[in-house]
Amino acid sequence: MVASFAIVGLLGDRLKKLEYGGWVAVAAAGAAMVIGTLVAVAEMINPGHYSDQSFTWLHLPGAPGTFPNGFSLVIGVLVDPISALMLLVVTVVGFLVMLYSIGYMHHDRGLPRYYAELSLFLASMTGLVLADNLLEFFLFWELVGVCSYFLIGFYYEKPSAASAAKEAFLVTRIGDVLFLLGIFIYFSVYATAGGGAGWAASGFKFVSGSTPFLAGAMGGNTPLLTVAGLMMLAGAAGKSAQFPLHAWLPDAMEGPTTVSALIHAATMVAAGVYLLVVASLFLGFTPADRFAIVAIGGFTTFFAATMAVVHPDIKRVIAYSTISQLGYMVLGVGAGFAMVGMYHLFTHAFFKALLFLAAGSVIHAVGTQDLFKMGGLRKPMRVTSIAFAIGALSLSGIPPFAGFFSKDDVLASVYTAAQSQPAYWPFLILAYATVFLTAYYIFRAWYLAFSGDRTRDPTLPHAHEGPWVMQVPLYVLSALAVVAGLLPFVPSFASLFSIGSGGPVPPTYGTTELLLSVVSVGLGLGGILLARVLWGNGRVFTLAPDSSLQPMRTILLQRYYVKAGYDWVGLQLVYGGSRVADFFERYVIDGTIHGFERLGTKLSDGLRKGQTGLVSDYASYVVAGVIGLLVLLLFVAPLVIASLGGS
Repeated sequence: MVASFAIVGLLGDRLKKLEYGGWVAVAAAGAAMVIGTLVAVAEMINPGHYSDQSFTWLHLPGAPGTFPNGFSLVIGVLVDPISALMLLVVTVVGFLVMLYSIGYMHHDRGLPRYYAELSLFLASMTGLVLADNLLEFFLFWELVGVCSYFLIGFYYEKPSAASAAKEAFLVTRIGDVLFLLGIFIYFSVYATAGGGAGWAASGFKFVSGSTPFLAGAMGGNTPLLTVAGLMMLAGAAGKSAQFPLHAWLPDAMEGPTTVSALIHAATMVAAGVYLLVVASLFLGFTPADRFAIVAIGGFTTFFAATMAVVHPDIKRVIAYSTISQLGYMVLGVGAGFAMVGMYHLFTHAFFKALLFLAAGSVIHAVGTQDLFKMGGLRKPMRVTSIAFAIGALSLSGIPPFAGFFSKDDVLASVYTAAQSQPAYWPFLILAYATVFLTAYYIFRAWYLAFSGDRTRDPTLPHAHEGPWVMQVPLYVLSALAVVAGLLPFVPSFASLFSIGSGGPVPPTYGTTELLLSVVSVGLGLGGILLARVLWGNGRVFTLAPDSSLQPMRTILLQRYYVKAGYDWVGLQLVYGGSRVADFFERYVIDGTIHGFERLGTKLSDGLRKGQTGLVSDYASYVVAGVIGLLVLLLFVAPLVIASLGGS
């Protein structure tokens, strides 16, 4: 992918016959997918295998009493079960999105820039997944963020797209700074003591030889480690758009839909969850950290879903869904079942990418993202309508689709944890309520877009399916949205979920689990039924102007005024504080300096007037000086001497 970035970036305009470098990027992504699949197969053949290839880039000698083994900066590649699983997700979805882009982006300008940036993103995400130490992980983490900024702002001539790119970059930087602080805190704790002895010399590595630094070896429960864990949570919340750092993701839909499918559904936003999984398995979280993670994940799951139920933009509905489903993953990790969170990450990547690409086909056909202008697209776009329905059923957790298995595993895991941690119960209840909301809002979108006899806006162009390069990814992702949840039941594939004590993957189905699944599926079916009643067959449900629900609808459309609150803080506090600082710097600091400058200037001007150049004036000055000395010697000096002698 690095080679694709260089070739397309330098020669893109000369590769017109290859779709301005698009087919070069597709070939590179295909090669990466083959390698990623082979890596995953190798891990299946050797369960629990760790392959760490690294070299020391820079080593600093130690000092007595601090780091006796010195400090190393290490660059390496770590292949273990979770990195192999994540690599499979990144490369498969990356290839399919790159292929889809050939048709979807065909008429756009700046294609070499698009394919070069997308190639760089895939290379950066691959580096993040395979990093064998926290510092290298952070470097690729930042590079992924930069690529996201470029791709969200791809249509930089649109003010809304440029603003969304800046918003995403700035909000995620908040989490990134706290993440880096967490790395430093872990370093201060583990570099010289406990199970992590020699961590400084090994360069923040996740493994020592062939043995992972699992939480049992490096974990602890101290206030400092609690702070470090919270810093990791902050970094993950920024990248995975969890409350309160969630506001950037819906606005990021200003980028191309292909970018939304790859970065904001399957890979980059999942990096935050991946960070929590890695930190949970290799470093460990304190009980206070786990409660904070459960609280953030559980609340965000419900919070984001409520906003999706009223939004008219098809891409933003799916974006809120992404935030909500990421909350499920965070919830599972916080409950102590890291691999259950990874399980949902795995299945979610496929059905959410499917939903975004299906939405992209609709947008490509009718030229609008407004659900209330669509309708009647089921017949002219049968493939897309079926693909969207498969993704919606998987998202809703309806068996036998992939989302059912992973989502129910999360719910069952949190239920198990709540038996010993009663404080988890409110967030489990929110997670179950979200099941109903999820099914409702995603099928509301399906009915608005595809049901009925005709589009509601007669000015829209006649709908049609996209070219084969857009349809093939829909077929593949549809198949994966059906079978991905069953793959962990295959013994060899299940080995990719076997690291540490990450939880029951694949899920077990005793009496309790079956009852929980019945409740979950019942809620999902109830949400689908309500969507059909209100929006089915081309109907459009509208609230009466005097309805008591109108204020709530306004609040949801305004996103609970969270972004308005951010704007207020920025304008009133940050900008206001900046004006105060500017006044102090301009009139106090600079004013004092300029005051001394003006005083010196006036004094020098006064003295300069005495320099007339006339000998007679200088002679008078000498005479005046002599007279002054005589006065001092004859009158003043005796008085001073007398006063001293008298004392």
